[in-house]
Amino acid sequence: MASDFKKLSDKVKPREQLRDAVSPSELKPEALLAILLRTGAAGCNVLETARRLLDAFGSVSELVKSDWRTLERHIRDYNKRHSDRKIKGVGQLKMLELAAAFELVRRGYELDGEDIRKVRITNPEDSYRIFREAAFLGEEQEGFYVLPLDTKNRPLCTAPLRVTYGLVDQVLAHPREVFKAAIRWGAHAIIVAHNHPSGDPTPGRDDIRLTERLVDAGRIVGIPVIDHLILGSPDSAEGRGFVSLKKLGIGSLA
Repeated sequence: MASDFKKLSDKVKPREQLRDAVSPSELKPEALLAILLRTGAAGCNVLETARRLLDAFGSVSELVKSDWRTLERHIRDYNKRHSDRKIKGVGQLKMLELAAAFELVRRGYELDGEDIRKVRITNPEDSYRIFREAAFLGEEQEGFYVLPLDTKNRPLCTAPLRVTYGLVDQVLAHPREVFKAAIRWGAHAIIVAHNHPSGDPTPGRDDIRLTERLVDAGRIVGIPVIDHLILGSPDSAEGRGFVSLKKLGIGSLA
């Protein structure tokens, strides 16, 4: 199939399409992804590999949220379900290259988009709008995020800081990492958040215990924890997509 791919006209080959296009927007997602992949594998050319990879995630938006571990899991799961059309030729090196490209895109949006440092946070909905842009809600592992605030409850950085990356159903967050980030940014207060891979943001006992530990630690170092958000799927929590532990009255949050 690789030799067949070489016989294709320049109008079909991804790199040539991009070279000759007036705008990159003319190219289909699989063509752009094929350029990043560069090569396919025996029995599966690069364009078909790109199509299958997109199929594994369901959309471009879900794909570009992924780190390399998420890529690895989705490819493995897809191949189990589609033994007749597996994703071939995407090893760890290619996954790392894709993850690096996706991270650059995310950072570019952080720098060029709305400056969250101008946003004064007055309620959990304000916090959620900031955290949902940083947290990878499609991930199968929990990530823990910290948002350091100034005296007027405005973020001190351009995006929430991911301080830990957890297991499938357990986040590895420790007050040490959380407040190390807060102190580094000179925070007057912080808001924390983490995602539930299940999509259900209902807090568990571990979430409540962690919140209480963070509140206690915040009192000691003089950096109050204003809220702890648990992020779920967009249609969860009666359509809000998150739960605020402060609103639930948990943990004596500031």
